Amino acid sequence: MQVSELSVVDSNVDLTQILPIQQKRTIAFVNHFIMKTVSYLNNFAQSCESRFMDFDYKIQKIEASLLILESQLSSISGLDDVNNNPSNQTIAESSTNVSKLDLPEVTADAESNSEAILENIEPPSGTKACDDPRFKKFFKMVQFGVPEPAVKLKMQNEGVDPNILDKPNEVIPGLPEHT
Repeated sequence: MQVSELSVVDSNVDLTQILPIQQKRTIAFVNHFIMKTVSYLNNFAQSCESRFMDFDYKIQKIEASLLILESQLSSISGLDDVNNNPSNQTIAESSTNVSKLDLPEVTADAESNSEAILENIEPPSGTKACDDPRFKKFFKMVQFGVPEPAVKLKMQNEGVDPNILDKPNEVIPGLPEHT
């Protein structure tokens, strides 16, 4: 609206003297508004539904890939000794599981025997990290498509230095100290 049009409007006008808007015109305005609103809402609903269908398709693809990955991981013979506990198990739960185990009492002779056994199991000095039997399962997991951060977290949970995964050709001298 321009300012000049506002000057024509007089606030002292008697509204009873003004003719009402025609009913057909009012109905046409309301009808037009309803049609435009319904059309907009239909387009919006259709857009949302197509996006939901796209997301559903992507989720189905991810589930199928996950099933394939799980079957591939279960077929690896070197990972048989890996715990099959759910990934959401907390450290506290795993520590209570360890404390529930019936462990034999350790004597001084048993400790010296276990140290001698560990010395015999040690890989020869000068073994590459990727060839070391202690780390081989982690390198296999990466090879089969397990994300590297997940493998590093698993290594950390098992008390292994996750940085070894970054240097597969580094020569590792021997077993790390056990705590």
